[in-house]
Amino acid sequence: MKKEKDIEFEENTLMEQAYDLLEKAENASSETQAVKYAKKAYELCPDCFDAACFLSEIEDNAIKRMEILEQGLETEKQRLQKEGFFEEDYIGVFYGVFETRPYIRGLYRKAIYLMEDGKYTKSIETCKEILHLNESDNTGARYLLMYLYAQREDEESLIELESKYEEETFSTLFPMFLLYFKLEDHEKAKEYLHKINEENPNFLLFFTGDMELEENAIDGYYQLGQASEILGYFGTFIMPISFLAAIGDYALTYSEVKKPKKSSSSTKKQGKKKESLAK
Repeated sequence: MKKEKDIEFEENTLMEQAYDLLEKAENASSETQAVKYAKKAYELCPDCFDAACFLSEIEDNAIKRMEILEQGLETEKQRLQKEGFFEEDYIGVFYGVFETRPYIRGLYRKAIYLMEDGKYTKSIETCKEILHLNESDNTGARYLLMYLYAQREDEESLIELESKYEEETFSTLFPMFLLYFKLEDHEKAKEYLHKINEENPNFLLFFTGDMELEENAIDGYYQLGQASEILGYFGTFIMPISFLAAIGDYALTYSEVKKPKKSSSSTKKQGKKKESLAK
């Protein structure tokens, strides 16, 4: 009969092996190989929730990817509840705890999938769940939530969320501009448009075709105030071409195109980038 500490050691070893396989999946030369390694990791250690996230991310079928992710989320939630991680001491700081961090990443991925599928109400609910479990919002769920509120033309909720975080970046200013553009409140739309242009002049250059990616840009990351920030945002929050064109026409009509300033802003992760899942 195995002793308790022997069982714990065996489980830890399986988890480590699973993350080793997952690292191979991330670095695989083909999608077939990536799927093979990720499936092997999840089969070896069902507690390796990052493997389920990885499998959902490389699945092209929208129905299947959500099924993979939701099944993984449910299994992971049951495990975390059993181990006491849904008790009061952990609520609000999930990303700060190693054991609960993958669950937050999974929820964020779910919110993105729901948004991409046009299920805004469900995506909003998921974003709220993320912010409840992780108040510091390391994954940037607040930016997605702001965008969704703007698309839903929910001024009250958007203003409340904006005032809670009190930051002025493109990711917080654009939803405000978008809201008032949609509501045809031109005074406020132009106010936020001016703030956007001050924060990142590349916004206008994106529409004129004159935007140039910064020399030190890294794929999947962005720098505040730089072209990569604009590309990262519109790469994550995809809008119909005709709608984006209308936004561009408005922005160019009521703005003066300026050249962007050089910036040494620190590099941040962008929403669509695959996070390193290796332990």
